[in-house]
Amino acid sequence: MPANKLCSIVVLACMAVLSTTVVHGQDKNLARAYHVVPKAGMAAQFEAALSAHTRWRVANGDPWAWGVSVYDTGDHFGTYSIFSGGHSWTDFDAYDADFGPQGRLHWQANVAPLIESMTSIITATNLAISKPPVGKRVTIVTVTKFRVRPGQEQRFEELISQAMDTVREDLPGYWVWRSPASGGGPDPYWELIQLYAGWSGMQERDPTFADIMSKEMGQDDFQDWMNEFRQTHRGTEVITHRSRSDLAATAAN
Repeated sequence: MPANKLCSIVVLACMAVLSTTVVHGQDKNLARAYHVVPKAGMAAQFEAALSAHTRWRVANGDPWAWGVSVYDTGDHFGTYSIFSGGHSWTDFDAYDADFGPQGRLHWQANVAPLIESMTSIITATNLAISKPPVGKRVTIVTVTKFRVRPGQEQRFEELISQAMDTVREDLPGYWVWRSPASGGGPDPYWELIQLYAGWSGMQERDPTFADIMSKEMGQDDFQDWMNEFRQTHRGTEVITHRSRSDLAATAAN
């Protein structure tokens, strides 16, 4: 991967709903996401039903906050992502034993008839290599998927950890790295979450990732890092989401 392309990928930020906390020594670093495709020609009806459903969740005491975004670029343009983050595995048990079943019943009755297809995944945020913001306005979210070569997962994480430790203090912006915990498919991958207040935030910033890495490591060592990093994955995919706060389920709705 050329250095300038890597710079554009690693000028980062993160999705606010994936902000994580540590409670009594337990990482609340899990997020559940549903990717939903409405039936053809029914996007408006789907949005109306989803908005009513999220308002119902808030009114009936759903303990989880749910964000919504829409794929704005890529092959799955128009797909809706509905997600909730900052959870532990025990939170999933508690949710299934309490609000979860009634929420699913309302969804099945009011939203599901308007859906063509839906998939779900649980992801885990790596807290050690992430730099999440707090209370930042978000309208554009970019997800970059690194398709990691089998057997290279540990080395990929080690190299990214080295880079994030190096640039953390000086690189403008915020970031989150996540990987699938359940439902990710057969091939390993990591995702880099970038978060912007608007499209203009995607402009390359000064200093760049390459500037900082070269300064801190030296040009030769940075080039060695780049060469090794290229060997750990076999391509990337970048998808941009547009935040839809009007469809979200939060206490503020």
